[in-house]
Amino acid sequence: MKNKTLNIGLGSALLLTALFTGCQDSIDRDNFPVPYAAIGGYENSDAIAEGNLVTKLSFEDNLTDKKNNLSGMMPASVGYSTGMKGKAYNGSSSENRYAVANASSAITGLNAFTFSFWMKSDNTVDPATPGQGKGAQGIFSIVRPTEFWGGINIFIENPDGAHPDRIRLKLSVENGRSAVIWRGQSVMMNIENSRNKWVYITFTYDPVISKVSAYLNGEPASNLTGFAYAPDQGVSGSAPWFADNPGGINNPNGAAGYGAIQLTGTNGKAVLGSHQFETNPPLNNGSGQDWATSYVGMLDEFRIYNTPLKSADVNALYKLEKDNR
Repeated sequence: MKNKTLNIGLGSALLLTALFTGCQDSIDRDNFPVPYAAIGGYENSDAIAEGNLVTKLSFEDNLTDKKNNLSGMMPASVGYSTGMKGKAYNGSSSENRYAVANASSAITGLNAFTFSFWMKSDNTVDPATPGQGKGAQGIFSIVRPTEFWGGINIFIENPDGAHPDRIRLKLSVENGRSAVIWRGQSVMMNIENSRNKWVYITFTYDPVISKVSAYLNGEPASNLTGFAYAPDQGVSGSAPWFADNPGGINNPNGAAGYGAIQLTGTNGKAVLGSHQFETNPPLNNGSGQDWATSYVGMLDEFRIYNTPLKSADVNALYKLEKDNR
């Protein structure tokens, strides 16, 4: 009787095991991992304006542009550290670091653009005593060898003593198109309370409406200055650029818009991590400046597009980047 009961028990256990195993097989076979929800209609950051992405640097212990429009990188003491997505470019307060690249016509021929990247900075230092890590820190420049400034420049401006926690991130453009009288235009993002924090930066320029836009963490930046007739309190999101003196922010002079950019005088080079005049030797006809230095902070996922991304795509790009997608 005991043996019969034991056999029945063993048979039931084997049946349950088979049923459980079959159930598990069914789960593994029929129930795939749940995918991430799309953000702005995109599954990953590379899907946004994919055909317009001309540069992507991820800094995974290298300076490889996945689009190969910045090539032949010549690094000067470049370093890497943990970033927002894998590794990141790591500047230095004690060592001059940068890289010079060959820039294809996809870069030197930009007439509209979007620049986007992660940035972590402890801000600039007033260069009362000049030295590495003090002064305006260059991030990117399209080289013009016979001019002081590059064609497109991104850098952190010297600090504002009245706002020591404010990072003053500046974009400047030199438009060589013949109809443009005011060739040099700029805009500055005043970023508050973000020292030593990762922030996602986006600059766009739309030549159709002659407006530059700036975004912080996917949202319109709240305090833009540094453009013609900018009010003291700045403006939010976008700023107008003009081809000539507008006479005021509302353009009472009826000046034409800045329009399509034409980068003249370029030589097929770009510099990452410094100004064109702070390399060794300088890439232009000038020399190193006491008020300027190479970039001290960190950069990650540096992208250039040949189109101005729409605000919804900027927001989606930030969220996907933040989600490591």
